[in-house]
Amino acid sequence: MITNDGMVVIPPAFEHLMGVPEGGTRIYRAEGNHSQMRRWFDGLCQHIGPCVSPGAAAVYAKVSRAAVYKRMKAGGLTAFCFKITGKTRTLFGNEKKLKELPLIYIPVEECKAWSVDLDLRAARVDPGHGTAEDESALEQ
Repeated sequence: MITNDGMVVIPPAFEHLMGVPEGGTRIYRAEGNHSQMRRWFDGLCQHIGPCVSPGAAAVYAKVSRAAVYKRMKAGGLTAFCFKITGKTRTLFGNEKKLKELPLIYIPVEECKAWSVDLDLRAARVDPGHGTAEDESALEQ
């Protein structure tokens, strides 16, 4: 489900899995091992719906990756991040700490809403005539 401002509603059933919110944004960070990641991802798909990576979100909304990250950091996109942590054993029996990049998923519904908003803004500006508001003011 999506709100009027194009943001997904996070159901209470997913709140215990989504992670800790980053201050002033809608970026939620969680971490754990592979089995916890699978549980988190299954909950994300079940409660939020289809999600894409920031690169795919850029393609979907017809913007740059930098624009996706800028909008995420400004609180205009919801992002669910999961960092896989843990330890593994090396060939010689030593412990090695897993350091993997976080998985980042953005709801497709928010990408659609952003794309529609961008298309509407682009339609209001006709390169040869100015904005639609300017034209309506001239007609009066």
